[in-house]
Amino acid sequence: MRGPARARRQGAATAALASVEGLRLVELKEAETCCGFGGLFAVKYGEISNAIVSRKADDIKSAEADTVLAGDMGCLMNMAGKLQREGSPVRARHVAEVLAGMAEGPAIGESQKEPAR
Repeated sequence: MRGPARARRQGAATAALASVEGLRLVELKEAETCCGFGGLFAVKYGEISNAIVSRKADDIKSAEADTVLAGDMGCLMNMAGKLQREGSPVRARHVAEVLAGMAEGPAIGESQKEPAR
């Protein structure tokens, strides 16, 4: 039952995102491929986890988008960290941030910028 329920949620999120002005959605070639985080999996099997997130980062970069969106914070932190370590300018954001119009501040993994003095 998880597959159909997930597909319905993804479909609803995609439809909602399609209504955001100025947003162009690009589907990843391997959108269904895991990011390699999986909680303790990343700790216990670090090398495997890194190989998986490396492949995911390559897929994200090949999409030539400036931001990657997802609905799972663990996945977003993992992908954002890998992209940042590789020096990629791609930013990571939660779908809810974009839908709520809160995508102007720092993206996931970015620090707050100090106010101008």
